[in-house]
Amino acid sequence: MKQKAILIVLFLLAFSLSVVEAAPQRARKRTSQTRRPAKKKPAVQPQEKQSADEATEEEDEPKTEEQLKVDLEALLNRPVAERVPRLRFFLQDYPQSALHGRATEHLISALAALGDEKLQAGDASGVEHFKEALSLVPAEMTDKFFVEVVSQFPANLFLRGQGAAALEAARAIESKVKDNAQRLLLIGTFYLSVEAADDALRVAEAASALAPDLVAAHLARSAALRMAFRLDDAAAAYARALELDPNSAVARRSLADLRRADGKTDEAHALYREQLAADPADAAARAGVILSLFDAGKKEEAGQQLDTALKENPSQLALLTGAAYWYAAHGEAERALDLAGQAVRLEPRYTWAQIALARALIANKRPLDAERALRLARQYGRFPTLDYELANALAAAGLYEEAAEELSRTFTLKGDGLETLLAGRVPSSAESFTELLAPERRASIFQNAAADTEDRARMLKGLLALRLALKEKEGTAKESAANAAATAATQFAVGEDELNALRKLYAANQLLRQGVALETVRELVEGSKRGVEAALDTPVATNAIMAEELRDTRARAISLGATPDIPDVPRNVLSNILRGRIEETIGWTLFNQNQMPEAVTALRRAASVMPPNSLYWRNVHWRLGAALKANNQNAEALAAYLKSYDPRRPDPARRAIIEALYKEINGTLEGLDAKLNQKPSKSAAGLSALAGSAPQTKTQTPTDLPASDAIASPSIVAPANSATPETAPATTNASDATLAPPPQPETNPPPTSISATRATIAPAPSPEADKAGPSTPAQSSTSALTPEPIPTPTPTAAPAEVTTPVPATEPPFESSPSSTPEQIATAESFSPPLSSEPTPSVGKPDRETKAARTTRRRRVAAPPIVSCTLSLDAEALAVNSGGGATLIARLDGHTGDIDATTPDWSHIIILRDPLIDADATNSAAFKFTIASIGKTPGQFNITFKSPCGKKELPVTIK
Repeated sequence: MKQKAILIVLFLLAFSLSVVEAAPQRARKRTSQTRRPAKKKPAVQPQEKQSADEATEEEDEPKTEEQLKVDLEALLNRPVAERVPRLRFFLQDYPQSALHGRATEHLISALAALGDEKLQAGDASGVEHFKEALSLVPAEMTDKFFVEVVSQFPANLFLRGQGAAALEAARAIESKVKDNAQRLLLIGTFYLSVEAADDALRVAEAASALAPDLVAAHLARSAALRMAFRLDDAAAAYARALELDPNSAVARRSLADLRRADGKTDEAHALYREQLAADPADAAARAGVILSLFDAGKKEEAGQQLDTALKENPSQLALLTGAAYWYAAHGEAERALDLAGQAVRLEPRYTWAQIALARALIANKRPLDAERALRLARQYGRFPTLDYELANALAAAGLYEEAAEELSRTFTLKGDGLETLLAGRVPSSAESFTELLAPERRASIFQNAAADTEDRARMLKGLLALRLALKEKEGTAKESAANAAATAATQFAVGEDELNALRKLYAANQLLRQGVALETVRELVEGSKRGVEAALDTPVATNAIMAEELRDTRARAISLGATPDIPDVPRNVLSNILRGRIEETIGWTLFNQNQMPEAVTALRRAASVMPPNSLYWRNVHWRLGAALKANNQNAEALAAYLKSYDPRRPDPARRAIIEALYKEINGTLEGLDAKLNQKPSKSAAGLSALAGSAPQTKTQTPTDLPASDAIASPSIVAPANSATPETAPATTNASDATLAPPPQPETNPPPTSISATRATIAPAPSPEADKAGPSTPAQSSTSALTPEPIPTPTPTAAPAEVTTPVPATEPPFESSPSSTPEQIATAESFSPPLSSEPTPSVGKPDRETKAARTTRRRRVAAPPIVSCTLSLDAEALAVNSGGGATLIARLDGHTGDIDATTPDWSHIIILRDPLIDADATNSAAFKFTIASIGKTPGQFNITFKSPCGKKELPVTIK
């Protein structure tokens, strides 16, 4: 029995050993087929694990190629997220299959598609799928797969905002196809499309080395050289391509363009003619013939052919732009404006068309419109020429500080040479702006001559040098920097143009604020006196003279994508401001030179000229007080300090200085509060303050206060009741009023409308007016600005017929941008554009006043508009403090203008975009942006006016 049990145990042991030995044999038998053991599969994600589990359930029998083909086709019908793991297992399980290469291509495509989906959804991990796909790309592949799949990777990444990854992918592909000239050129096309000139040139030269007679390689090299602004080398490459293929239209036309850009007009003209002979329908060659005729000085012949070509096909953008720029460069502003306008309407995104338009507008003395065109162009491109053109437009408008900022962002100086990055990538240097920027112009529109002048370029170089020198002075306090600033200021001020006086005054104040080159300051300011009248006569006088005060207003508008349209200030007021600033600068320079008696005299002259109770006037009195105190005239200094102090804007620093001097004189502070808080006199109650809508800046002590630091943004207002002569007193005490010069003969000019391309910003009510309460007619009629009194004023006629009184709760002064400068000039006191709201009349008008009103009504009357309506796409708006909102105003049945006004300009501004819709169905629409600029919450009203009526829009600031 025991032996039997032992035999059974031995039998079972032998059986178990035979089973263990048979298992490896079966496994080896399976591996002899085309499948791999499951234990060798890598770790997988949950979705992949499911696929692995399914795979283990497959039969052990090997599959034929036909079966594998069916399986592969089935995989391709699955979503890309499922397709990727299944394709991976297919390649792992059947490495010897004839379908392995095809499956690899499908996996590469699927990975790219999955990466694109993730990038489109905002998931940056999609880049890793592209990288994995590139790692699987074999060195040997079909042309079809390379062209349709692999070569598209860089473009896909770039379009999804992955510029660096796109270039990395292109270079990786380049390394895989480095021995194939055609494939290298395809990658070079991507480099050219993203302006990677160095990369494009590298692959083009590699392709040329592989295939020296390949025309496409030479054309690609030419394009890369042109993009790198190596125009002579590019022309030589195009000439070589034309030698290899005399029938190449691209080579011949491009060579002609570069010959014209280089000033070789005859050669260019001949090449264009050859191309036209080969292809009479080649519009680009025909445009080249016309432009080369212009360059050759054959203006009449060129003009005739231009008219004929545009009549046949008005949509020739390159021809319109090139001709417009040529006319602008040769001083024919009107023709340039016409052609550039056509080009911009055809394609507003073409930056060179906007540049040509800007040049034409500046030549037509419309630099602010030029600024608008160039700011629009910068939404679609950014390169040094565009930045320089914007700075030029700003300088032409007298906005020198803004121009200097624009220049300093893009250009720098090294020694006497200018430096920049052409197209933002190619380092370049030259002695002048004209020479520095010529490659961009010649490579883009093939114009040899610049529309700029050497004088303008020299002036802007001086402006840049002045700004950079003063920045260096701030940081290092080097004497050499101060000398460089003085030299730059003198260079900037050279010239006899209309704005020469303002340039000299600007340069002088820049030096004065740094306390350097004070003798140069005095020379510049004295020289500015000769150009005052010319500066006042310019169309941009208001913006130029009040540039510093308008900085904040302009900055707010520009940040909202618009540019402000500032109503013109009367000439006599601008004259007072400009002459007062000149005297103030002289006085403060003398103060810094410790010449106190002379400083006091100059500052007294400035105070007598500045508009009373404006911040200009207060600032001058503060400086006058500092000079009097330094000259030991304490009592007079205190009087000047008290005049400068504005109780509506308490200033602790100024009050402390006043208290110290008051106590020094009187031994006590008793009575000071009454003097500081006294109300303005009757003569000042109706005056308009030229500044006050912007927050007050920190006040400096008298020894370091810059020339205009105490002046805020302008607030141009007019007395609400200034035009009620029937209530004015028969006589006026000369001590109660100071009157402006007599009105101009033209007392009733026709109204002018504001351009649709401008954002209208009307100034805020004056702080003096806000706090003083409603003024009486007598007070209003006796208000004025000029310092010399006239004993007997001559009342002006009343404005339009009164229909709706202004509520008593509204500020007594307000302004609107709807009136013209001629209307403004008829007021006996400072009256910027009058309010569009009529004012209440007091008493009965006399016959003369009635006649004047009747006459005005007849002159401005317009025929009624029938069957048209004004509509807004919102009944009310809610805006967060400091924020903005937009709405569309539409006219149905009319293509006229829509203006928006508000009496609450200190709280909100209204910016209008250009006409956004006008068609043959007699309708028009405008986009308005309403922005909060104040900190006071509340509800405000906007009035939209049009030929079809008006609408009120309530705006709530939260």
